[in-house]
Parts: sequence; C-alpha cells; structure tokens
Amino acid sequence: MSLPILQVQQSQATEADLVRLFHRTDALWVQHLAEAEQLAVGTAYLNPSLPNVWDANHVRDAALSDGLTARQAYDDVTTHYAARGGRCAFWVMNPSAPSAQTQPLIDQLLATGHGVHREAIFYLRHQPRRDASDAPGLKIIPARASYRHSRELAEELVVEVAHGDPQVMEARLQHLDDPHYDVLLALRDGRAVGTVGVFAAGELAQIQEVYVSPTARRQGVAKTLMTRALEACARAQFRHVFLTVLPDNVAAKALYAGFGFEKLADVTHYRAPASAT
Repeated sequence: MSLPILQVQQSQATEADLVRLFHRTDALWVQHLAEAEQLAVGTAYLNPSLPNVWDANHVRDAALSDGLTARQAYDDVTTHYAARGGRCAFWVMNPSAPSAQTQPLIDQLLATGHGVHREAIFYLRHQPRRDASDAPGLKIIPARASYRHSRELAEELVVEVAHGDPQVMEARLQHLDDPHYDVLLALRDGRAVGTVGVFAAGELAQIQEVYVSPTARRQGVAKTLMTRALEACARAQFRHVFLTVLPDNVAAKALYAGFGFEKLADVTHYRAPASAT
C-alpha cells in the first residue's frame, strides 16, 4: 500500500527557498555537537573535544560583508579556532548570498589547499508508492530501547566509514540524546543490521544516517527502514523532507528515488587540507 506522506505544495516554496530550508535543518543538526558563535564571515561551530568530527568544527553561511576581504575572513576564522584549541575542518557558503560575496572566499580557500566535496540534496517531491511490508525476519525498534544494539551497530559503521575513530563513535552516540532526533534499528536474529534516523526541525525533517550492515545488504533492510522513517514523517506532518547522498552512490540514489525523492541541488563543503579525503 502507499505510504501516508503529506503532499508538498510546490507553489509554496521556490527551489531557492527549499535550498535555504535544507541549510537551516543542517545547521540545527550540528548544534547538538558544537557551540555556535557568530563571526563577521559566518557562523563558526566548534567542539575542541571532538577535533576529528568535521560536523563539530566548521563554518557555515559564509559570505563576505562590506569591507571584509577574503584574506581577512580566512585569517579571522583561523585565529578564532586556534585560540580555542581547535581547527576549522570545512566551510559552507551562504546559499542566499550573491556570488560577489562568496566567490572571493571560495578562491581564497582553494588557494590555501582546501578541497571541494559535494553531496546531493534530495527532496521528497511526491507521495511514494511502496509496499509497506517489512523485509523477512526483521524487527524494528527505537534505538533508545537498546543502547547495546545501537552501540554495536555504531561501532561497525564507524569502522567502515571512519577507520574506527572513537571521536566519530562518540558523536554518533551523542546524537541519540538529541530530543529532536528519532532513530530506528532493524534487528535480525537478535543482531542489529540497520539503522535510520529522522531529525525534526519544526515543519522540516532530514533523513539521517541510513546504514545497513554489509552482511544484510540487498535484502530489503534499507527499504524497510526508509518505509518506517517516512511513516514517522507522515505522523509528524512534516511539510518538507530532505536527505543527502554522495553523487557516486548509485544504489542509494535509486533507493531514494523509489520513495519519491528527487535531486534538488548540491551542497559544497570546502575542506581543510588535512580533512580533504
């Protein structure tokens, strides 16, 4: 049967509006990990205790204000982080700023060795029509109902995507304490084999951290988790639902397209040299 996802009234938001809404949810997502401080060039997020977690140490909504040069902005940010025992891992430009306020800054970052990393923003365009039945043998539970299973799966994920970095592990577990973030686990034979999260920001939602254990892939686990996540979005009556995916992740993009998501735009991170890979 079809999922009860609210139809988005496209006339109510332009493409540019939707991109700004996505950036708003992204900014709220990272606030659970880092302290935000407004600088002349943008908002700096910093958590010196998690220096390896990029989301906890970066600048977003960056743009040059009147009288501020790109070099001055770069030096101000470098000094700000160094004075607090940290380092800016990446920059995200202000999506509402004209190119005259962002391009000189981009040029400065590229000249100082920053790398370009892009992710595709996907947006729920229409009501999905998926069979709502779960994959065989799965039990879906809230992640908060079993910290042990949540930690075991987080450890597996972090080994696969972050070389087992304990700081990345800590950041994932901290997000479980965010009251605006609901995470589901898929269990099979008593073992956690998949997870998905829904982050709420008012009438906005972002699907986060869709992950399936390598031994359980291509068995319908991701489809089951996405079905349940979108059912939660429907119950909460979110008006706009977003997620991000790497451009070369063909399987993930096909999965999301099957649920009614379409590419909206790209979000570009300008990563510091040590974190450009």
